[in-house]
Amino acid sequence: MTFKRDVDLTHWKNHPFKKITILKKQVVDGIKIYNFQIRQYTHNCSSQKDHTIYTIYMETDNNKIETRYNQGNLMNDNNIENLALSIKNFNGVYSIINRLLIELNNF
Repeated sequence: MTFKRDVDLTHWKNHPFKKITILKKQVVDGIKIYNFQIRQYTHNCSSQKDHTIYTIYMETDNNKIETRYNQGNLMNDNNIENLALSIKNFNGVYSIINRLLIELNNF
């Protein structure tokens, strides 16, 4: 199984501070999606205040992928919940999944 992770995420080595599962055990275009999550990583370094990055993580039957979704200074505590709702209601879960599948095919 391969794991493709954005190179920008090397700074974010710790486990996610929070994660919300959006979809689990679904088949999309004949590919089994075992896990589709939004994850929040928070980091404190000497040059900046606490800063946060939100990623999309997807695990299929053959691959894993994690890519940056949104980044900024530490926002309010429920921001990950708001992003998860936005993905479910406005952005479209399947459009993000299709984009990730295209990235995996080009890997």
